[in-house]
Amino acid sequence: MLSTPFCPHITHYEPPRGFLVPKFSTYDGTNDPFDHIMHYRQLMTLDIGNDALLCKVFPANLQGQALSWFHRLPPNSVDNFRDLSEAFVGQYLCFARHKQNISTLQNIKMRDNESLREFVKRFGQAVLQIEVCSMDAVLQIFKRSICPGTPFFESLAKKPPTTMDDLFRRANKYSMLEDDVRAATQQVLVAGRASRDSTDRHAKPPDRPKPVDRRKDGPSRPDRPPITPISVSYEKLLPMIQGLSDFRWPRPLERTHP
Repeated sequence: MLSTPFCPHITHYEPPRGFLVPKFSTYDGTNDPFDHIMHYRQLMTLDIGNDALLCKVFPANLQGQALSWFHRLPPNSVDNFRDLSEAFVGQYLCFARHKQNISTLQNIKMRDNESLREFVKRFGQAVLQIEVCSMDAVLQIFKRSICPGTPFFESLAKKPPTTMDDLFRRANKYSMLEDDVRAATQQVLVAGRASRDSTDRHAKPPDRPKPVDRRKDGPSRPDRPPITPISVSYEKLLPMIQGLSDFRWPRPLERTHP
């Protein structure tokens, strides 16, 4: 019979009726132990307060030399999950990935013409590479990294997010709004170009024979690009369109004299 390092209260503990062991990515002793502990606790979120259950299920996500290491731990050496996780990390610390300092996040700035969606993705990937740090510090760095005066910046200033999940959820909402603004801006620019082209055509004197009347072939259709539908009203979009750096109002139509 294999020995167990658990104290008696863990050894004799019975999981709740109906409990199903989550599907883990088993650890074989060759990867980052911090990442594995975090992944394990994530899958056991609903039972995070049940220390005995966390200990009892942990061996089920080990394999190979990692499982052999577990059974070599001294009897009665594990009284809680903190004891177990510290022993586990200490054993496989040499496989831990080097974590970046939080100061590296301060070098991440929103680039010119970079969408909010692209920036949030880049910032989120960088957060995964840093060591454990204060959530407030990460949020403050993020807020300083985006352009002030934007609707999303104002939202963060009025109601700061409390978690990264909250931050990314709200960022996704404003990314969709930003997409709508860009689509509406494109519509205005296309309409402006069409108006200018029409004005230029009327201003030029006819210098070639009158074109053949093609009405018998059916009504002609203007050759315009398709219009992208938007999900918000023009009244709400107008203030945001005016705040875009690349926005220009179309020239007013010139009056032609009869």
